[in-house]
Amino acid sequence: MVDPININDATTYVLTLLDNNNLDEAAVYLRDLHPADGAEILTMLEPEQQAGMVERLQATELAMVFEQMYQEDMLEVAQYLNTEDLADVLDEMEPDTAADLLSELEPAEAAEVIEQMDEAEQVVSLMAYDEESAGGIMNTTPPCLRRWMTVEEAFAFIKKHYRDANEIFYLYVVDRFYRLIGVVNLRALILAEPSQTVEEIMSRDVISVKSAMDQEEVAQLLARYDLLAVPVVDNTGRLVGLITHDDVVDVLEEEATEDIYRLAQVGGDSEIFSSMGHTLRNRFPWLVINMGTAFLASSVVSIFEGTIAQAALLAAFMPIVAGQGGNAGTQTMTIMVRSLALGEIDSRDTLRALGHELLIGILHGVALGIMVGLIAWLWKGNPMLGLVIGLAMLGNLIVASIAGVLVPMFFKWVKLDPALASGVFVTTATDVLGFSLFLGLATYFIRWII
Repeated sequence: MVDPININDATTYVLTLLDNNNLDEAAVYLRDLHPADGAEILTMLEPEQQAGMVERLQATELAMVFEQMYQEDMLEVAQYLNTEDLADVLDEMEPDTAADLLSELEPAEAAEVIEQMDEAEQVVSLMAYDEESAGGIMNTTPPCLRRWMTVEEAFAFIKKHYRDANEIFYLYVVDRFYRLIGVVNLRALILAEPSQTVEEIMSRDVISVKSAMDQEEVAQLLARYDLLAVPVVDNTGRLVGLITHDDVVDVLEEEATEDIYRLAQVGGDSEIFSSMGHTLRNRFPWLVINMGTAFLASSVVSIFEGTIAQAALLAAFMPIVAGQGGNAGTQTMTIMVRSLALGEIDSRDTLRALGHELLIGILHGVALGIMVGLIAWLWKGNPMLGLVIGLAMLGNLIVASIAGVLVPMFFKWVKLDPALASGVFVTTATDVLGFSLFLGLATYFIRWII
């Protein structure tokens, strides 16, 4: 058993060695770490330090480290390798990861590296697929059984074509055109008689995905059926690749990060230390849109200037109604976006979701309306003010529930990402209608408030 290291202590140790110009010792230490730890430390180093480490690591060692990195980190470290050395590293990597790295290079540079590779054919074939599709995240096809093989022949085939046990997830069966026709459970193969054929023990019910399927849907499918791997087929049913559970872990992290960023109207590739130009391009347009919606809410308030002038204390309670509505709307919207992203609901569930969240909104509205109404009454000594703000709170939480369901559903219906702009429109709805409800009721009951 290997205990996990403290990555901060390990990084400090490597940096100390590098500061003392002990590059060889640092490389030896990095070489002995788990590739995931080595990858994390390598990405934390300064450019000249990365270059020094890259020079001292073998192609096989760099390949294992690269496979634990994000694409942008691989690209950053790969720049310190010449074309021939990079080709050697890519030859040692899993074809799908090698294809990811090549796709990040400039076309001319990628072509030059491919020309130097010994095993470029499989990698190039994977680069033909959209990077966010099943084809874009799959690995090359595993060695497959034929239905006429005996169990004894199948074992001999496995020993010949599989390098280690970690590569065996499921044993797939193909016909002479390489069309997927079955899957064999390894346990069933072990328990079968040596003279039995693969066809006798295989299952024809194989869950597979098309190469064009979105990577997020693939991840959902593996999670739903608790699969370790899923085969990828083309439109003719021919097996073209395999997606394993570790491939979709990165997809789930990537998609979750993208959705979180989009809920905040930030680009999916944003980072804390992104360049100023990149950051401004990602964030500024949404701030302009938010400013526009804020002016819309302000225009509603301006309609009731007379009411506010007569009862200035109303201004103190306006943010409470709008703020609580925005919070409630964001809660509903976040749950809806997550459920849509995971495939837990679709457009057919709109009325059911609306009914559920509407009931929640009414219950929250009644509870919070009573609370804020009593506080306003006791604070300002005016029961009518308490009634007005209580009713406005109830109404705005109902609005928040409706907007939180319908806005993401609308974006899904028009085939736009619900996470991208739902927040802007939900908060706009709660601000505009919250102010309208509160100030409209205050205007009606103004004689009892002032």
